[in-house]
Amino acid sequence: MSLQTNVFENGRWVTRNIDPYQARARNTEPQRKGQTASSPFVLTDVPSIGLLTRTLVRSPVIKWIIPAKIRHKSKNDVLFITAGSVQIKEVFRDYGLKTIAIKDDFDAPIRAARVLGDPRELAHANQSAHRESERDGEGASDNYWEYQYNGSRPRPPHSIPVHSPHIPPDIAILALESNKLVFLCAVSRTSDHPQFLCCQKELPASPSPLEKLGEHIAVDPKSRAIAVAAQEGIVYVYMLHSMGNMRTALAEKSEFNPIKEIILLLIISRNGKTRMLWYEWSCRMSLRGSQLKASVQSVPRDERLPLLLIPLQHLTAFMVVYEKQIALYKDLLTGTPHRYIQRLEEVKDPEEIGVSGRMPVWVQCARPMREITDKFTVDHDGIFLCREDGVVQYLSLLSGEHMLDSKHKAGRLGINVNTAFAVLNVAPNKADVFAAGGDMSEGGLWRTDLCNDPLYLTPISNWTPLNDVATVDIPVGSLRGPDCMIAADRAKNVEPRMWACTGRGRHGAITELRYGYAAPKRLRTHDLSDEVNRDVLNIWAFHGSFGHVEQQYEFKERPKNQTYVLISCPMRTFLLLVPPEGRPRVVSLDLGLEYNARTIAASNTTRGLIQVTEDSIRVTSLQILQFYQEQEAGREQEYNQHQELEVKMEDQEGAEAEHENYPATPGSCYNFEDLRVLAACIYATPETTLILLAGQQAESFHLQLGVLTAEYVPLKTITLQSQASALLLREFGDQILALVSDVEGELLVILTDALGSRLELVSKYKFQGSYAICDSLAVTTVTDEEEEKPKLVVECGLRNGSLDLLCLGASPSYSLSLLEELVIGNTSVTVLSDAKRATRTIVHCEKILCALEYHRGIKSSASFHRILMTDREDPESQNGMLSAFTQAVDSWLPDNVPGCTAGLLFCIDGNRLHTISLDRKVSPGMVPRRLPIGGTPVRVIYSAHLQKLIILYNKLPITTRGSTQSRRDRNASHKRALVPRIAFRDPNSKATPRLGPDEMEVESDLQLNENENNDDIMDAERKPSERFIGITEWFPFLDGKSYHLLLVHTILARAEKQVGRLLFFAVSQSHDKIPKLTIKKRLEVGGPVYSVAVHPDGKSLVYCSGSELCIQSLESGPLGIRWQSLVKTDMRSPARHITIAEPLIFVSSIRESVTVYRYEAGKLVYQYGDQCAREGLHHMHVPEHSLLFASDMTNTVVGLYQPPERRIDNAMSTVFEATLPSSITRLKRIAKPSWAHDISPEANNELIIGVSTDGAITKFDIVTKGFRVFKFIQNMAERNPITCPFAGIMPHRRQLEPKTDRPHRMHVNGDILKRVLERGGEECIRDMLNVEPDLEMHTDFDSVEDRWARFRELAGEVVDIGNDGWLGSLVEVMERNLRGAF
Repeated sequence: MSLQTNVFENGRWVTRNIDPYQARARNTEPQRKGQTASSPFVLTDVPSIGLLTRTLVRSPVIKWIIPAKIRHKSKNDVLFITAGSVQIKEVFRDYGLKTIAIKDDFDAPIRAARVLGDPRELAHANQSAHRESERDGEGASDNYWEYQYNGSRPRPPHSIPVHSPHIPPDIAILALESNKLVFLCAVSRTSDHPQFLCCQKELPASPSPLEKLGEHIAVDPKSRAIAVAAQEGIVYVYMLHSMGNMRTALAEKSEFNPIKEIILLLIISRNGKTRMLWYEWSCRMSLRGSQLKASVQSVPRDERLPLLLIPLQHLTAFMVVYEKQIALYKDLLTGTPHRYIQRLEEVKDPEEIGVSGRMPVWVQCARPMREITDKFTVDHDGIFLCREDGVVQYLSLLSGEHMLDSKHKAGRLGINVNTAFAVLNVAPNKADVFAAGGDMSEGGLWRTDLCNDPLYLTPISNWTPLNDVATVDIPVGSLRGPDCMIAADRAKNVEPRMWACTGRGRHGAITELRYGYAAPKRLRTHDLSDEVNRDVLNIWAFHGSFGHVEQQYEFKERPKNQTYVLISCPMRTFLLLVPPEGRPRVVSLDLGLEYNARTIAASNTTRGLIQVTEDSIRVTSLQILQFYQEQEAGREQEYNQHQELEVKMEDQEGAEAEHENYPATPGSCYNFEDLRVLAACIYATPETTLILLAGQQAESFHLQLGVLTAEYVPLKTITLQSQASALLLREFGDQILALVSDVEGELLVILTDALGSRLELVSKYKFQGSYAICDSLAVTTVTDEEEEKPKLVVECGLRNGSLDLLCLGASPSYSLSLLEELVIGNTSVTVLSDAKRATRTIVHCEKILCALEYHRGIKSSASFHRILMTDREDPESQNGMLSAFTQAVDSWLPDNVPGCTAGLLFCIDGNRLHTISLDRKVSPGMVPRRLPIGGTPVRVIYSAHLQKLIILYNKLPITTRGSTQSRRDRNASHKRALVPRIAFRDPNSKATPRLGPDEMEVESDLQLNENENNDDIMDAERKPSERFIGITEWFPFLDGKSYHLLLVHTILARAEKQVGRLLFFAVSQSHDKIPKLTIKKRLEVGGPVYSVAVHPDGKSLVYCSGSELCIQSLESGPLGIRWQSLVKTDMRSPARHITIAEPLIFVSSIRESVTVYRYEAGKLVYQYGDQCAREGLHHMHVPEHSLLFASDMTNTVVGLYQPPERRIDNAMSTVFEATLPSSITRLKRIAKPSWAHDISPEANNELIIGVSTDGAITKFDIVTKGFRVFKFIQNMAERNPITCPFAGIMPHRRQLEPKTDRPHRMHVNGDILKRVLERGGEECIRDMLNVEPDLEMHTDFDSVEDRWARFRELAGEVVDIGNDGWLGSLVEVMERNLRGAF
């Protein structure tokens, strides 16, 4: 029982729910010490500060996986539905999942989801092949609207011109928490990108939370009606238009409305008994004109709690699934139903006995998608049942007497499953593919044939539950020494890294949260130590065969799956033949290439393969290697069959004899007599091939342009002032430009033509900074929104680790101007234009591999995201220190058929050769890297001293016979125990192999652990029923010495009350060994130790024991080091989080949000606290704005103003308040990546992010300038059906004028502003400003002119509205504020 009352807390009256039986005790509570201390009480003005939030990463937890042809009948689509988004993914024959589109503008959580439409049909083989051939041509767009910037404005959904007039076979039904029913499908446009069509239906309001409609949705198998039910009380049945009628209405009237009629049904429960209640009516008549016939049947007492209700497809029957049995009902409409009970296959133990004390239950069902053969009749029905621990069982049903034909276990997936389970239509006959998503583990795809255990194919990422987070800013690369100028300039360049405690049980792991482009490995990683045992300078990769122009029509049958990699070393060149399977082979045949020299440039052209060395140009053909590859494959097969050595020697001799029968190698060679080539580039077209060379002759430097016909012919030579470092030829309009950079830090623009008749210097640019020498050049064509002609952006990779982006002006000046300067690392930067996506450039520096791209013209900032290598067989893989990379290029191709490795990236990491794929339509996202630990992680911290992660986790072993514990208790054959462990992990190393689905973590005396000594110490120190809940690293400094200690705080349950302990472990580490723990001190306290913080003085600890805040300090004296007297004060509730900023101590408690104490003169004095009572979770001190960020259990984040002096009410005022989709459990500061630093001097290079348990990551920006204009745009967007199609008309959204009178109005939703940018930016804002005022629905301005005038006034706080392009400048400011943190 509770009641609302006013309570005097923190100097103010607040409204709270309290227990009436505790009211007397609370009112007699003594006053805090120090609350009435003498100090000047003042009333301070609260600053006007706004909060801009943006969701960087949404929760990855998948609630439903539903196969649905939501775009077209030829597309094999699957819907992955989370709490707030719908993802359309296409599945291919190689079991790959490709993201097609994401819709996440529902502005409310999704409560339930189903699919209606035409009966499901299996895709034919030719359709699958067609999809596979179009895979690279499909678009992957996460925008709701795809805009064409040609002056056309976006239109609302009811007037969208579609490419196809037909509605797709399936339509998704979503029930939102905002009490709306949404019908959603996608249609294709001329660009073949999906475009969503939606229809909304407002559900009736419910008087209580249990009667909210949408908790359950059922769809008629023929899509004639849907039933929407609440948890109890009511069910609504909606009659639907037929799919044919809906397609006709869309084609003729541009209308999309599936709902036809409505009826209300009631379900009644009497005396705690469960009854089956069903209605029947004639489908030939409307519902309103039908006479409903109700039937009731009681359910046995032991079947009152069904798990699943499954209608059967081919029988007039349905199936009810219970924990250990199923009930089959048939002949439902012909009288009294016949009921059959069948026991499910007995599964005694769950997959992980130690995780839960109860048996897992069946959570989802799915039907197989295998092609039906002749042995199955139309009365057959197959169903897969999935249990929450990943056990899958298959049921085969026939229309016999007992209906159940067979049942057997289909296998175990080895993960936990909530409700996300489905069977995909992708495997061949007699096989199924399971898709499952876990909420405490990763999901994935499995292939099964019902005869063997499921085969794991590919993962589905998940990093929840997210219990704790550790962040660290790691310097990028290694500095070159204190005397180097680069070291001073680049000392602050860091890369933020984030590790999280994720998963539970054997799925527990420390997951590195990385954001960028996922680049999966396509070919096996090869170790080239035996083939290439020296440093690599550059590589080139070519797919296919090459030859002269006259040979193109002689070799019609082009060899498939054949890739050649040319590797350039300081004094050597290697040619590798890389097959799809097996090891690469070094080609040693004389093909006309120079192997004993460094290759400076190489390219494949219609003239053949061109190699440029320091003293020659060689042109050759690789057609001869087809025969060489076949011979090598035959010898390898014989070797695998273990042939005798004499036989192999005879084969080698025969192969040498066969080499004499090879056709002569076509090609040519041009040797330079007195010119030493230092740099070169090749520009090839179908008509001509130009070669630009920069070399040294005697003591002068020259630039030479030549043409390659039958042989190389020099055309024009000019003298350079200094040595060239990089060259590039590029067509611009009707001219050809040569970009030449030199060692003096200049970039020259030289005009030439296809005939090579001139080399004319037209402009130059000087790079700024030390060691600003350009070593690599690339050019990207960028189309500006306002200008018709495209512009060229020159990406310059500098030797000092910077990337300069220059804009190349038009003819005749061709001037260069700086657009942006990005700091990548400390060594030379390499750039390469992406052959698969013309607007993207790949950037490499040390371990960093990134993609640079312009999305909205040259005026907007370029997006810059990491390229992260992934390997489904190795979840711990990460990028290494790359020395060179390239992109495979196709040769001339008959019938334009692409090669198997065309567009793949080949990277050299030490002696390893990686082959990765970067899809041209892939979007950046979270790419987690998992480090399994074999238990449930509790806390993680990063030790900069050890350069390791320190992990506190719990193992749940099952004691078996033969273990130490079972020998003490003979009856303990299977017992689970909570065993705490501390592990030290190098974040860049690999962990032990993860367990398979059939393996279980079992404690045994024979089990060896690399951390065995630390485990013994933990076992010895842990008391029975004691839980380790946190760790803290402490470096006390006493008597001129520093000590490294690790604190563990615990909760210990005793008969009378809970107590706690502080355990102090000394940490010692020897070279290349795991740190060792040694117990130094055990400190027992009177209550559980919930949180600990280290005081900045280096000798004190602040911790919470029960509801007491304590300070314990060390002192040194004649008797040695000892503890001083304990200082403590009482609090109203335990502290969850403690931080210290001398002399203040900030405490987040369960009932008081944030409380501030002052530690002075050996006492803890209450200073001030939050003026509102909140269930505090976490907080962060922001001293630059005198603010405290605080989060609570009600999904709220507030900004509390820290007054410079004590207020009369002892409270901190709430400056802003934001309500988020989920509660923020951790608030962290991270540094922007070095390449994301803003060039403006006032830019802040630190960001505040918040992490939720469901895996969502939110960015927080404190806005002091431009807050009101951003709020104005948000208010307009919330009433716009294009930007917020599902937003209701709430009272606080009716006013356009931004108000600052309440804290919740100081919050700007960056997700809505992001939609404004995605739906047109400047054009979208103009449309919203030009909408005629609707004074009946909103409080608005009297006219459009008044609205524009007020908007200009607010925009003047941010930009200069005197310029013509002020609105575009405002959009740039908004885009810069919304830029991501990763």
